[in-house]
Amino acid sequence: MLSKQNRITKQKDFDRFFGRNFKQQKGRNISAEFLFIKILPAETAVFRIGFMVNNKVDKRATMRNKIKRQLREVVRACLPKINNKVDLLIVVNKKIVGKEYGEIEKTVLDLLKRGRAIDH
Repeated sequence: MLSKQNRITKQKDFDRFFGRNFKQQKGRNISAEFLFIKILPAETAVFRIGFMVNNKVDKRATMRNKIKRQLREVVRACLPKINNKVDLLIVVNKKIVGKEYGEIEKTVLDLLKRGRAIDH
């Protein structure tokens, strides 16, 4: 599980990733087939991450929570390599339903590398 200091939980923190200020704060979007990552320079000295899985992905809360747990595990496993100078938001597309954990892990790591959020 991610520690509390590494999680984005407040609505105002999520709002930073949307709207006009996103580009002004040098925000970047990196996308793949079934998810995309929004990257912002960090406001704090600690890396933080948030996940968005909305009702369009699946109506069942259990499926949405399973997807979030899988994504959290991928991020937790690569936590030591993640750059502390960024805040991330992972937004999920409905094409993720039915994907295996290995495929999700490979895609997330590839997007983090492309977004320069992982220190090599």
